[in-house]
Amino acid sequence: MDHKFTADAHNEFPFETVLNLSSLLTYWEENLKGKSVFSGYPADHILEMINNAPELRQPVRDLALLDKHQELLGLLMSVIFPPALLETELSGALIPFDIQGFYSTPGYQEILPFNEIREDLTINIPGNDMKAGKIMHACLIILNKFYGTHIDLDVPIVITVPHKDTGLKKIYKVDMNTQFTDVVAKGELDPIDGATVQHLLENLYDTELWLKHLRPENFEFQGFTIFKLVDVTTEEMLSDIKYYLLRKDAITCEHNFLAIQQRLRSIFSLPEMELGIAYYDSNNNIITNYGASEWKSLIMPEDNCGLTCDYFEGSIYEKVRKTKRPVIIENLESIKEKTHIEKQILKKGFKNVAIAPLMTGDNVVGILELVTPYPGKLNPVNAGRLENILPMFTSAVERVLGEMQTEVRALIQKECTAIHPTVEWKFLEAGYDILNARRLGTRATLDDITFKEVYPLFGMADIRNSSVERSKAIQQDLMRNLREAKRVISTILEYKKMPILDEINYRVDTEIDKISSGLNSGDESEVLNFLKNEIQPTFNHFKNEDDMLKLVIDEYEGELDPLLGVVYDKRRNFETSLMTINECISTHLDNVEQQAQEIFPHYFEKYKTDGVEYNMYLGQSLVKGKTFDHIYLRNFRLWQLFIMCEIAIKVEKLKNDLPKKLDIAQLILVHGEPLAIRFRKDEKHFDVDGAYNIRYEIVKKRIDKAYIKNRKERLTQPGKIAIVYTGQREATEYDKYIKYLQSIGYLSEEVEHVELEELQGAQGLKAIRVSVNLGAIQKEFGNEMLKNVMEVVTVN
Repeated sequence: MDHKFTADAHNEFPFETVLNLSSLLTYWEENLKGKSVFSGYPADHILEMINNAPELRQPVRDLALLDKHQELLGLLMSVIFPPALLETELSGALIPFDIQGFYSTPGYQEILPFNEIREDLTINIPGNDMKAGKIMHACLIILNKFYGTHIDLDVPIVITVPHKDTGLKKIYKVDMNTQFTDVVAKGELDPIDGATVQHLLENLYDTELWLKHLRPENFEFQGFTIFKLVDVTTEEMLSDIKYYLLRKDAITCEHNFLAIQQRLRSIFSLPEMELGIAYYDSNNNIITNYGASEWKSLIMPEDNCGLTCDYFEGSIYEKVRKTKRPVIIENLESIKEKTHIEKQILKKGFKNVAIAPLMTGDNVVGILELVTPYPGKLNPVNAGRLENILPMFTSAVERVLGEMQTEVRALIQKECTAIHPTVEWKFLEAGYDILNARRLGTRATLDDITFKEVYPLFGMADIRNSSVERSKAIQQDLMRNLREAKRVISTILEYKKMPILDEINYRVDTEIDKISSGLNSGDESEVLNFLKNEIQPTFNHFKNEDDMLKLVIDEYEGELDPLLGVVYDKRRNFETSLMTINECISTHLDNVEQQAQEIFPHYFEKYKTDGVEYNMYLGQSLVKGKTFDHIYLRNFRLWQLFIMCEIAIKVEKLKNDLPKKLDIAQLILVHGEPLAIRFRKDEKHFDVDGAYNIRYEIVKKRIDKAYIKNRKERLTQPGKIAIVYTGQREATEYDKYIKYLQSIGYLSEEVEHVELEELQGAQGLKAIRVSVNLGAIQKEFGNEMLKNVMEVVTVN
């Protein structure tokens, strides 16, 4: 941290200091030996001038003495201040540990004049204690000279000096040369051992401790010290900017903006320069002040909500975005064809513009702006300094965009739970719109998300007669459970003649008779309640009373499911088979659906019940950056039929491994016209939108129970696929697909065209029913297969 340099810092320095040029004179005398000419002067003449100034070999306590020897002083100092560098270097010669100087370059005098003390100077001395810093340095010199230590004195000193006119800060590293500085002892020195030296170093800025061991009256500093100022403004300012941009609130905090802008002004030495920034969310909306009003683009209108990149069309900003290179306009007025962007910049009083892209990989995520009112101040030469700061701003923008995306995803997650990747972009757009509206103080919530003109594809693979099979399995388990219970009761009655046992036995027979012909509503729960609440407590009683009966009851309990406490064999076999079939179908759909997404992105969802049903939607409104064509619709219709064949083949192969053999019946519902789907926030899923489209949902829910007209036969049958449609156009289209699948062995030659009995809310339905070749060899849905499919769907 920098600290103020106090005016009385020198007066508080406890050691005596005095200017002494004797070491410099000695240096000259040694170097003139054997030389005839030096710096254009005869060597003899120089030596004569030195000999004629014997007072310069003594301590100079009055600097006025130097006025008498200006020519000699200039000559002597030329070895330290080369004449060729006087106009460029920033150097000065000062009395040791004093602010008084006696020789310097013009540049040094302009920054640190000898005749005044700069109260606005700051220095990186801890604790704002210039006196302590000087004492510490002086004491280290004494230790090194008189006590045999070898302590490194190269402690970096940095001063910050505001420009007198602009106020912009310039930062200089001070290189201090003590070659001509010496310290002399004025009396007997106090002894200092190694432990004391270590103690002093551990308390570096404890001046009282140091001066206790190194008493000032025992030492005097003589000679002079050379100070050289090295401009490190750019490096230090860039370091500061990096520090600010690494903060979490880098480009959302007003204080950060002002601090960074001021440092950029110092780097470019342009006090009138202004900073701006614009960046883009994933929807290409322009964001300029996410979280703080100071951070904004200099060319944006006051109400910037909802602007997209089209706002920049034809302007220098669009050029930056397209070329991905900085653009520097030295005089904006010289541009012949100005868009509203350039006119707006000029209206704000800026004629000089430098704008640069903020890049992540090959993508432009934002634009950095620097502008000034004066032509030429920013030019291709000095604008090159932008290269050092662009990565810092890019990282800060990436961090903000990441935070925005996290915030948007959290908002969407709260409103919608999981979103399918294909339509995620639409929800993110809505999320960013909400975020931007709230940023501007507007209350906003998620509007309805609707996709219009999408084509639905519905399919189902249903376990045939699943309700009947489940009921039969439950009945069989309950019958067995009751018979096993009756066997145990009969055994107990042989040893225990109790009327209550006869009553329980009677009720067991009653329950068996009741469910032997089938289960009615409530029968299952009634029997289970009887078994658990009456039979089992009775058995527990006799089990604890008689060891022989315990063996019989243990055998009974061994037939029961350990978790459910009842017989669960047939039901387990049914549920295991059903789950295995469902998992087979679901896994296959997941695998092939990923491949299908690569053909064309679409919305897909599936549900597991007693079987698997799924919805697919595809159309232009569902995708961004891609073009939908009806060839994709035809492709997906054939693909769906193809996949249904594969599902039938896979399930058939499973049967031998199932504990309970089950069949599946499959159905496809074809809807010829596009419809609209809307996301329902209350139920967290998509439904068709509009009264006309509701008919499609009604048909979906009822079609699997449909019967063929004038025949008492369900449409859906094992080993077959039913394709339900309403228009002849769809029938003709599917006839082509069927012929193709027959040609590759997936479908048999058996094809039926049937009409369906009227359903409530759905009339005029027709169907094509085809038989799957269950022994067909499954084909890989790879490039060759896709090629064949595409050939089929492109046939007129």
